Amino acid sequence: NLREGVARAHMVARAGIETAPAEQTIPATTIVEEKSLTRLFPATGTSAEEGRAQGTIRVFNGFSTFPQKLVAQTRFLSQDGKLFRSPGAVVVPAGRMEGGNLVAGFLDIEVQAAESGEEYNIGPSNFSLPGLFGNPAYTTITGKSLKAMAGGSKIEVSVVTESDLNAARDALVAELQQEVRESLESKVSEDMILLSSAVDLQVLQASSPIKAGASLDNFNFSAKVQGTATVFFKADVESAAKLLLADLAETGETVAEHRLFIEYENVEMNMSAETLSFDIQALAPLYKEIDPVELKAR
Repeated sequence: NLREGVARAHMVARAGIETAPAEQTIPATTIVEEKSLTRLFPATGTSAEEGRAQGTIRVFNGFSTFPQKLVAQTRFLSQDGKLFRSPGAVVVPAGRMEGGNLVAGFLDIEVQAAESGEEYNIGPSNFSLPGLFGNPAYTTITGKSLKAMAGGSKIEVSVVTESDLNAARDALVAELQQEVRESLESKVSEDMILLSSAVDLQVLQASSPIKAGASLDNFNFSAKVQGTATVFFKADVESAAKLLLADLAETGETVAEHRLFIEYENVEMNMSAETLSFDIQALAPLYKEIDPVELKAR
């Protein structure tokens, strides 16, 4: 005669006790593991770094014997059509008469390209002032650069974004959590039980010295994770399960302990109380021993 025995119970594994004070309370042990990692991650953002060409133009006043004022942002157009501007207002000295001829006064001023780009790094050039077009002074107030303009650029650079930092954090923390869990599992002996939900993982640190917006191709990110596992002896749970099943046995029945199977459900870990609570469902066949004398008589 054979029937399936099923028993259920709520149990608590508690750290700090050496023996089970009650059938449903058993000793527990905690294992702690900590791992840290720093890794380089690629920046996925892009940004344009721009520079405007700058240089010096010698402005000639060959229009009159009076100083010529030029307002801020006066335009200067090179002979190949590149536009430059003067940052501030200037006064070009007056021309002077020598032998019946007007000798132009001049002033060297700093100018900057109207736009960014390497194409504004032009060599020495003659300049006109578009603002004087239609005025007699247009042909007599002119400019000339003696050296090349420099500093014009427009390049695309990699930039660290907030999404890059978040993705790096998620990836690094997930990797460390997996490593910590595997390390904890490797420390559990065969006579102990570690339930998958009995591991508490804490992120102790996750940061980068690099901030969002930094112009970098790569950035480093560091993280540290600590894991605490609560384990208990297999024999303690099996003993409790056998007692529960024995209570179900009828007169003459025996628990087939070699076929005992235990399922764990509703696992809850309480770190502050150092306890692990869970439900068990114990299954094992219940059978009656065959009496050879009685069998022979039958």
